[in-house]
Amino acid sequence: MNTGLVKNVPIAWPGNGHREYRLVIYPDAVVYEKIMAEKQRFFANYGVEAAVNTFPSIMVAGFYAGEGMEETLIRWIHRICSQLSSFDIALNNYSGFPQHSIYLRVQDPQPIKQLAAQFKMLDGHVHPMNTNSFERVPHIALANELTETVYQQAMPVYSRKTFRARFVATELVLLGRDHPFATSKTINVFRFLPANHKSYSEVA
Repeated sequence: MNTGLVKNVPIAWPGNGHREYRLVIYPDAVVYEKIMAEKQRFFANYGVEAAVNTFPSIMVAGFYAGEGMEETLIRWIHRICSQLSSFDIALNNYSGFPQHSIYLRVQDPQPIKQLAAQFKMLDGHVHPMNTNSFERVPHIALANELTETVYQQAMPVYSRKTFRARFVATELVLLGRDHPFATSKTINVFRFLPANHKSYSEVA
């Protein structure tokens, strides 16, 4: 699955044959359709095409690495994911990153933060992404790259709206792209252990 039109330019792309990699969690099909319907409503009301050009996902980690590292990265990530259990993710209403993004809140971000911490072991072998503070908050974007005017119009509306959905995170998807304006492509999918294993929610 591609991630759609990703237009945000990273702060410092290393160049020299490096690829950008992101590890993301996609919602299941039912929740995916529910979020895309909300994105379509946002587009209809505010005319922001970017809202419908990106697929719903939660970013877990991001980094840059040379293409020659890809097979090694896949082995390392597989080793980590093969020891982790699937876990529940609940989405609960909307919030915003002033003055540019409206997003769906992850009710309990701790399991995702714990998952992200597992990949700190890669930092000595890759270039960690210079993420903005809002990218480090587990969330699913409804609409980002908004103008301040649209944000000021929409945020009061969405602060009063309700949205609730729940799904099980059963896998982590590695995305890659070679240029800041390219569309990310799926490199590999890593399955977690079944949810009957001890999960993050049980140890949190």
